[in-house]
Amino acid sequence: MFLYTSKTNSKKNFFWNMTGSMCNALSSMILLSIVTRAIDSANGGIFSLAFSTAQLLQTVGCFETRVIQASDTKEECSFSIYFTFRLISSFVMMLLAFGYILKNRIFGTKAFVILVICLYKAIDAISDSCMGLYQQKLRIDMSGKSLSYRVIISTISFAISCSVTKNLVISSIIMVVIETICFFLFDITSIHYFADLKITFNYEKMKSIFLTCIPLCIGSFMISYILNAPKYAIDKYLGDVMQNYYGFIMMPAFVINLFSLFVFRPLLTTLAIFWNDNSIKKCVQIVVKCCLWIVFLTVAALIGSYLMGIWILNLISGLDLSSYRIDLVLIMFGGGLNAFIMLFYNVLAVIRKQNIVFIGYLIGFSISLLITSYFVSNYMIRGAAISYIIPQFFIASFFLMFIVISFKNRVKKSN
Repeated sequence: MFLYTSKTNSKKNFFWNMTGSMCNALSSMILLSIVTRAIDSANGGIFSLAFSTAQLLQTVGCFETRVIQASDTKEECSFSIYFTFRLISSFVMMLLAFGYILKNRIFGTKAFVILVICLYKAIDAISDSCMGLYQQKLRIDMSGKSLSYRVIISTISFAISCSVTKNLVISSIIMVVIETICFFLFDITSIHYFADLKITFNYEKMKSIFLTCIPLCIGSFMISYILNAPKYAIDKYLGDVMQNYYGFIMMPAFVINLFSLFVFRPLLTTLAIFWNDNSIKKCVQIVVKCCLWIVFLTVAALIGSYLMGIWILNLISGLDLSSYRIDLVLIMFGGGLNAFIMLFYNVLAVIRKQNIVFIGYLIGFSISLLITSYFVSNYMIRGAAISYIIPQFFIASFFLMFIVISFKNRVKKSN
């Protein structure tokens, strides 16, 4: 589908990576806005919970193999093995979605929408394996194009369906169908430029991927749970309408992480090359620049959210969120912490410190389990914002400490 050339340039990589990441990050806010405006606030709350659940379970579907695949510069595993592994993990993701529905005794529209949106994210997880190949081959522009086209087309189809049918279930099904068609058009047709697309079961290689990625997968599941734990507490204590309110207040938090990814993701493979070559000074320079960029983004986001954030959210949602200005600022600060976590997570994955990722996420996960229900049940939206911040602060601090230790130890060994 894409016109292939063996070379690309950094500007093209940056542009399409930025476009794809922005489309993907904006999609959840746009989809939620569509449901709220075209149907009603209660359906918006159902969709918000479904999308958050799908994102949580997608950590199993992706199994965090992309960062390992993209930094596998020696190609120890073929693409077909990574792809087959991702098919299996995505199937397991859907089994867990059924398990979640049954365990929580969710029925009717909410149950069906959760399953369909999980399927939407499962297809996205399979596509992500293809994008990992493009990134490995230094063609991140192709992954950006694929992601952009898929998100834009599926979002437009969802918007049209919601407006015409006023039915969340039908609209969700149509979005999944369109997503599947786009996956075949924009990914399957382009893979042959880089690798053979086939199902390959190699027990030893897949076992190696599993053992390498399981700490990352569990860790990613835990951080996803930490980010979404307030939503589950709101669903338990406050209901669908308040869920919709929190969903909109939560949405802008992606901005900081989004713009930080613009800078860091194209540098991921370069960081792996520097690390393997013992060029630690260059690794440090990359990490420091990314940290300074996140600090700048966070400060700008805090100021912008306080001055203009609520006005923009009211315009997008059609709701009155004026009483939640401070809560929005708190969540934006949490968004900055999340950007640091994602940066440090990728660095630890590149230097193969997956166990540290697991321990850090376990600390945050434990804190989240202890505090979220209490804060949400007693302080409502403000409690949800606080529950969003505290676990992330501890995770980011823990990750940074071990990155500094790892870099120092590497320098000592190379001398």
